[in-house]
Amino acid sequence: MLPVHTPSATASQLLDLYLSLQGFALVGPDDLQALGVELEQLKNLEMRVPVRWALQLWQRAASRGACAEIGLLVGQQRGLHTRGPVAHLAAQSATLGEAIELFRRYIPVMSEGENLRVESSGGRVRIHFLFNAPLLGHAVVCEHSISSALCWARQLTGVRLMPQAVGFRHAPLAAPAIYRQVFGVPPRFAEGFDYLDLLESDLLLPVPGANAYLKGLMQQRVSAMQAQLPAQHSTRLQVLQLIEQSLLSGELSAEGVARHLGISRQTLHRHLREEDCCFSELLTQVRRQHALQRLQQPDCRIEALSRELGFSEPSAFYKAFKGWYGLSPKAYQQHAGSEPTDLTKPGRPGILAHL
Repeated sequence: MLPVHTPSATASQLLDLYLSLQGFALVGPDDLQALGVELEQLKNLEMRVPVRWALQLWQRAASRGACAEIGLLVGQQRGLHTRGPVAHLAAQSATLGEAIELFRRYIPVMSEGENLRVESSGGRVRIHFLFNAPLLGHAVVCEHSISSALCWARQLTGVRLMPQAVGFRHAPLAAPAIYRQVFGVPPRFAEGFDYLDLLESDLLLPVPGANAYLKGLMQQRVSAMQAQLPAQHSTRLQVLQLIEQSLLSGELSAEGVARHLGISRQTLHRHLREEDCCFSELLTQVRRQHALQRLQQPDCRIEALSRELGFSEPSAFYKAFKGWYGLSPKAYQQHAGSEPTDLTKPGRPGILAHL
């Protein structure tokens, strides 16, 4: 049995989510108590908490009738008093582009459940939002992250930025008018990636109140925090994250992972042997976990899922899944619990008044 790593995030992330959901009367002190944490503890914004706690708050909100657009709405509720160390660092940047780069570099400090990839082409910058377990495959979490990122960029620059395009891998959860109200453009759905497109010129927008001296101090602090994360010292954990991210691009190979890490395939295998595992074991671990998460979601189609997991044919996925769990994917889907699917329940009227 491979050792299990519990991805963590700063308490600032959980506190911000809790306060926002509380504002919609969807969670309360009993929910924090169920997690085993007190509100006062979360006010230590640098404290590490399990990423899964955020997912449990989302699920509790869903069980109480959260509207379909709740991820979008909560993303627009970013609180300045709950900014964590990475957000404080980025707020000292000279430009929006510098702030985005700092977020990309240090996002594991904020949350080990998320990653960013930034690409420039044709006068545009595409920000890819990549998710690791346990957040991988949860549509509401994705909508919250992208909505929150846009809200944060607008707060940081004081400019109501309008993205050039927004894309989601999942099907729409809410009405088109709600997406347009949040983003200013109609998103594209069933895309290969979750992304937000800005103009390259947007990255030149200045950040009012930036302070280079404070940025230097904060960067030292955040760098030290990142160096303490387990994944920084474990090839196994880095490979797990890269495999999870590669589910989106289909590049599920040891060669591709080794290239990303800047080492040879032979060196990769040697490092993994030193941690008592191998690439194929890690690939199977990610496939099993992602298959269970996706099969619990109402929009999941088994043929599409087999492609997501890198299987050449659905029959190969059926055979592998039955070997893992003793039943077919279809049988599991029919009997799976409904907690993630509740996140897409239709909501209460008048919710747009909170925007």
